[in-house]
Amino acid sequence: MPAPHSRTRFVHRRGQPARTHICSKRPKRPRIRRCRARAPSWAHERQMGSSGKEGLPPQLSQQDQDADLLDNTDATRPPVASPEGPPLDGDKQSPSTGQGPFFYIGGTNGASIISAYCRSKGWQRTQDSRREDCKLKWCEIKCRDSYCSFREGQQLLFQLPNNKLLTTKIGLLTALREHARALSKANKVPPCGQAKALKMEDFFPETYRLDVKDERQTFVTLFDETQIWICKPTASNQGKGIFLIRSQEEVNALQAKAQSMEDDSIYRKMPFRAPQARVVQRYIQNPLLLDGKKFDVRSYLLIACAMPYMVFFGHGYARLTLSLYDPHSSDLSGHLTNQFMQKKSPLYVLLKEDTVWSMDHLNSYINDKFRKAKGLPRDWVFTTFTKRMQQIMAHCFLAVKSKLECKLGYFDLIGCDFLIDENFKVWLLEMNSNPALHTNCEVLKGVIPGVVMETLDLALETFHKSLRSQRMMPLLSQRRFVLLHNGEADLWPRLGGSRTFPRRPPPPRPICEAASSAPPAPRAADRPGARRPAPPRGAPGRPLSAPRRPRPPGLGAGSAGTQGEETAAPGPERPRVDSRDPAREPSPEPPEEERQERRSASHRGS
Repeated sequence: MPAPHSRTRFVHRRGQPARTHICSKRPKRPRIRRCRARAPSWAHERQMGSSGKEGLPPQLSQQDQDADLLDNTDATRPPVASPEGPPLDGDKQSPSTGQGPFFYIGGTNGASIISAYCRSKGWQRTQDSRREDCKLKWCEIKCRDSYCSFREGQQLLFQLPNNKLLTTKIGLLTALREHARALSKANKVPPCGQAKALKMEDFFPETYRLDVKDERQTFVTLFDETQIWICKPTASNQGKGIFLIRSQEEVNALQAKAQSMEDDSIYRKMPFRAPQARVVQRYIQNPLLLDGKKFDVRSYLLIACAMPYMVFFGHGYARLTLSLYDPHSSDLSGHLTNQFMQKKSPLYVLLKEDTVWSMDHLNSYINDKFRKAKGLPRDWVFTTFTKRMQQIMAHCFLAVKSKLECKLGYFDLIGCDFLIDENFKVWLLEMNSNPALHTNCEVLKGVIPGVVMETLDLALETFHKSLRSQRMMPLLSQRRFVLLHNGEADLWPRLGGSRTFPRRPPPPRPICEAASSAPPAPRAADRPGARRPAPPRGAPGRPLSAPRRPRPPGLGAGSAGTQGEETAAPGPERPRVDSRDPAREPSPEPPEEERQERRSASHRGS
């Protein structure tokens, strides 16, 4: 009796965990098989085509075939450390785990479009924000952990860490002011053939900071009740915290509040607890109207690659208010055009399609209504207006180029808001990080997916070309975006190294200079260990005992983008390259051992 009883009890104990074990494993087995069946190798992924469809088309487009051909051509080159390329010599490739590359999306802004793009390439989405082996991280909110764990040259990360230099009101104002001062110093004697630099007051409304006492006092003195000013927080979007200033009482209240915050000891000890700093900006009271409604234009500044910089311009759409424009109205929805403000109206559900126009619609409207009356060229939107937006964007980028943090894998998409006044003058209102990528109306459904997919296409292609040290142009994935800045000829940091100089051809020397640069006869002072006489007072150049700066390797003389740098206004960030007189340097150079001995001898003698 005890034996059967113990057996029955044994079967009972053994059977229940077995059933639980089978139930937990059954749903996992087919998932593992599917992953192994569809997970492609990172080295054989195809480029995303220009189609806006979310699924994978059955046949490859012409662009995909060209991309495959390019990959086959690159396969014959020496292996490089590339996410899509073979491993370096000596590196052992890890055995396949049956899982493709991972991507992470933080937030909901454009998440469906980004996810569809990545899944079409065979990537898998992860919800773990701390995962470090993601090939793409697209985060709405910048987190310090994302940048600390960022693996340069191995993954893509959306948003430059210090893009606030452009995307906050104070950051943009400060950058434009500093750039204007630098240009004024550099352009006292403008070189021949140089393009005329933009003046800040010609495209940016008059703006003052309220957190700076001198600027605040200047605004109070300047204020006139015949003018309207608009007050904005420095780092908010969607119209939050914005109000209009019309009367002297409102100015006095604003000044008293700012002064009380400065005098508060708590805010002095803990400035992070203080409210956001604010700016006041002169309100443009005579905007161009579309059927009596105020509008602005959202365009895109794409930094597809940060090493080297590859910067593009992209068209967006026009945003209109629901109500007719009245400068004396206190309703902000008639002054602010963004969708967040328009959604507050009960009429938005019925009239939301009227709040967004395509650029083609805007161009046709201006051709019909204003071309003859104002003497505008045909297709003013796609000619004069577009060129002006591109000039302003390039100017703003050059103002912060030397200050942005650049690593291979950083990319950014910035929304730029422009306003046109009744005189058809173009004004830059602000730049926004993490621009809205929602598709809640038909026009946005035709614009946003193309912007997002081409952004990712360009980010991937420039990333791989930079890793492989290939020339950036031409770009197979470039469709609608227009190149503003090609930084291949700039000074930019090599992967894992410090800033290096691009290789540029030395300027041609006249015959007399070439003759004077012949190697002089050896002197006693040139022998190793000998003391050198000091150069005469006022003699140009540096003493021969100074260590010579070696010429590091860089890009070829014919690098693309050199022409763009010549036409851009010179800024303070451009160091001099090969600026010394070639006649002052001995040619040919002595051997490396002799130069080392000279350096050590000069240090001993100093």
